[in-house]
Formats: sequence, structure tokens, C-alpha cells
Amino acid sequence: MKIITVSEFRKNIKFWAEVAEKEKVLVNRGPGQAFAIVPINELKDEGYSQEFVNDIKVAMEEYKEGDYVTIKDPTNVWDSIK
Repeated sequence: MKIITVSEFRKNIKFWAEVAEKEKVLVNRGPGQAFAIVPINELKDEGYSQEFVNDIKVAMEEYKEGDYVTIKDPTNVWDSIK
């Protein structure tokens, strides 16, 4: 694994992209702020869970039927939903 700075990454993007095809490259932006460069084919797009999709469909139907709450005063939400 290689760990580099943002400045180094900016200077040599093409080089580090090629390195990332063979091993992990972490770009350090400061304490607790880093990101990894990985080839797109290694990403796993898990998409949305079926449960989440079903919840959205139910919410859309409820909205169409008028079953929703309008918050009139965002500083006093509880009065809107009572």
C-alpha cells in the first residue's frame, strides 16, 4: 500500500492511477481525512435494499392519497404533526 499527499496526487494523477491498478493508494488530506484510489471494476454497487425501495413506494402512494403532514413552522415542528 502506498500513502501519498494530495499535492503528490495532483502532480502525478496518471502515475498514481496506474499504481492503484496494482495496489492500494491512500491519499492523505490531513488528520482523519484520507481517501483511497481504486479501479472502478473493484467497486461494489450494492444499490438500494429491497426494503428501502418498498418503503419509498409506500410513501409515494401515501403522498398521492393525501396521507402526509405539512410542516407550517419549521421552528415548531411538533405543532404541525400533532
